[in-house]
Amino acid sequence: MQTFESKQAAQGAEASKSAVHPLHVVCLTTYVAEQSQQTNRHYDVRNFLLALRGESIRGESTIPVGSEDRVLTNRNAKDSIDWFGEMVSEYLDGCHIQPPFTLVPVPTSKTTLESSAGPWTSLLAISIASSGLDDVSITDLLRWREPLAPPSQREQTAAELYENLAVLQPLPPESRVVLVDYLFTGSATLRACAARLRQQGANVLFALCAGRTATKSSHDPFTVVTGAVHRYEPGH
Repeated sequence: MQTFESKQAAQGAEASKSAVHPLHVVCLTTYVAEQSQQTNRHYDVRNFLLALRGESIRGESTIPVGSEDRVLTNRNAKDSIDWFGEMVSEYLDGCHIQPPFTLVPVPTSKTTLESSAGPWTSLLAISIASSGLDDVSITDLLRWREPLAPPSQREQTAAELYENLAVLQPLPPESRVVLVDYLFTGSATLRACAARLRQQGANVLFALCAGRTATKSSHDPFTVVTGAVHRYEPGH
């Protein structure tokens, strides 16, 4: 397991003494966009992440799931969701992170109060809950009041995103929550979602992402990477 240092976490340590308890983030894979830094394993990660999102992939990729390597192609791309659940279950077991807890999907850019369906990240949460874990539930709670720009064009701060977040229903007191997201590209969204859930009385254990983006390659792209980001405190 590798760890990463977030730019936001470093800035937050200086900016606020309230960041005693940061938001921990767990990323199952890492993708490096810079071609000079890419290896065949980054190509495999890209195909895996595309398959999770239901998009077409090129060629075939080798995906490590547990103690075996599985071949991913367009013919079995839908299996990637189940593989993701197995990967998460293995990580939780290895870290001795025990249920009960509730999985809360992070809303995608266009998942608003007007949406007729929940975010597709719910599929990631379902795959985790269906991977043999007991006492794990899924609660689709969060919605944007107004749609967001795509992540690559998003410039809102955690404070702005927090104000744009709505909670659909109250949480039971002291609920243990794990946020589930697709790709970690910056911390603002996760920090805002965690703050909104804490405002409802939840204990946010950590955020779990299928992948993250990085500027350089420093380890195998399928190594689980963990880190911590500055916890957003509304009003500070």
